[in-house]
Amino acid sequence: MYGEMAQLRAKARALRDDADGLRSRASALVAQADGLSSAGKAADAVRRRVQESGTELGKKAQLLDEAADALDAHAKAVDAVKAQIAEAERIARDLWNQAAHLAANVVNAVKDVASNAVNGFMQVIGAAGSGEPDHVRVSVHELGGQQVSDGQVASAKSFIAQVPSPPPSGSKDWVDVRGAAIRNGVG
Repeated sequence: MYGEMAQLRAKARALRDDADGLRSRASALVAQADGLSSAGKAADAVRRRVQESGTELGKKAQLLDEAADALDAHAKAVDAVKAQIAEAERIARDLWNQAAHLAANVVNAVKDVASNAVNGFMQVIGAAGSGEPDHVRVSVHELGGQQVSDGQVASAKSFIAQVPSPPPSGSKDWVDVRGAAIRNGVG
């Protein structure tokens, strides 16, 4: 989603090749000028001017190397961000799927249970319909026959309300989905 870094790295290699080419050309020019058999002020001026040009070409080559380094550093940073997004997606997608499954499939069951069997998942709503004195009527959330706390159901429903559908794979929005899961107590 954020571009192919191989192209950026290829551009960095091309810049380094160009820099090497400039240094090589500068060295060849300086060697040619130094190899002039002529003597005198004019020949010395040519040598001096070619030496200055060689130095300038070396500076330009250094700038190309620095640009290549910057491109490589950027590609590395983008790859690191893409890896963070992939990790957030892996975790958040699983949490989103679990919460969506819970929110869509939880049932609220009303049961008569023994008073001493009431647990933290159950909410007592009154006397048992059977009239047995040691029984009470409770409301409890269940998913696949397993009791689920009111808090888990509320957290899942709140999370799904905030993130009704998952973002596309590779989207930076997965980082936000992970944050929404944490804020809602999911996962």
